[in-house]
Amino acid sequence: MTNSTLEWFGATTYRLRTRGVTIFLDTWLDRPSVLETYLPVDDVQEADYIFISHAHFDHLPGADRIAIKTGAIVIANNEAINLLREAGVPDHQLFPVQGGERIPLFTRETWDQARADPSLFSPGLPNAPNRPLDKLAALSVDVWPSLHCFMPADHPEVIDTATVYKGTASPYSCTLDITIGMKYGLFQLGELMPPEKLTPGHRSFIEYVSDRKRNVMSHCDGGQLMFNFVIGNKALLWSAHLGGYDGILKNLQPKPDIAIMAIAGRANLNGRPFDGSAAEFAAMKVGWLGNPSQVIWCLHDEA
Repeated sequence: MTNSTLEWFGATTYRLRTRGVTIFLDTWLDRPSVLETYLPVDDVQEADYIFISHAHFDHLPGADRIAIKTGAIVIANNEAINLLREAGVPDHQLFPVQGGERIPLFTRETWDQARADPSLFSPGLPNAPNRPLDKLAALSVDVWPSLHCFMPADHPEVIDTATVYKGTASPYSCTLDITIGMKYGLFQLGELMPPEKLTPGHRSFIEYVSDRKRNVMSHCDGGQLMFNFVIGNKALLWSAHLGGYDGILKNLQPKPDIAIMAIAGRANLNGRPFDGSAAEFAAMKVGWLGNPSQVIWCLHDEA
């Protein structure tokens, strides 16, 4: 991964530049007004690929505008893809995935060469999106199913990764609770809270999620994904929530040399609330991944 760069823009949004390819990992760049914006969407000039971990408000917004402006290919779950299609992203730029896919990635120069010389394209169906020959790939990505974290029942203002959580409010606690809570709770703050109780943060959030034309999002995550980028003989894993299936994490190959991992919330192990702390789960997850030489935390900032 020599000459590769990784830039963090808050939450789980990164820009990875490697082997001549520019990749966005999530696109939450334009944020509610009370939060700092590090790179406005309108300032993004180039992107070859966009990977979306899931379709929530702090991950998907901006993907449509970047894709339309740059021609970037978007790789995301079906919920996100359908929203981006409705927002005007051309269908040939949209790759719906659900986990288990392996995808070669190419430089813009390689794409241009293939358009000039169609013999450099892989055989395909008429009118289907084409791609250059596999041997021309600069890197590749393996897509895996993953899981969104749970929110602690007490919704603390600051989440302590050492706090131990045990038991559940219901024997059926699952991420469906997140979906329902977001649609009928978080997205309805303006209706549920008395105006005099609203803080500047509340008002900023309400304004942000109300503008669905500019900020494309869903109350449904659509299926959390994680991505393992294979760059030569190295691998970089991006896992944008504190959750996962232990069978996938233990058996994932190649093992990542670098892992980007979210640390916020109550961990989700195999679809069930994890009994223990976020730190304990993260340590287990790192072990299952083969103890990468470097772990980069995300989703630990103000949001």
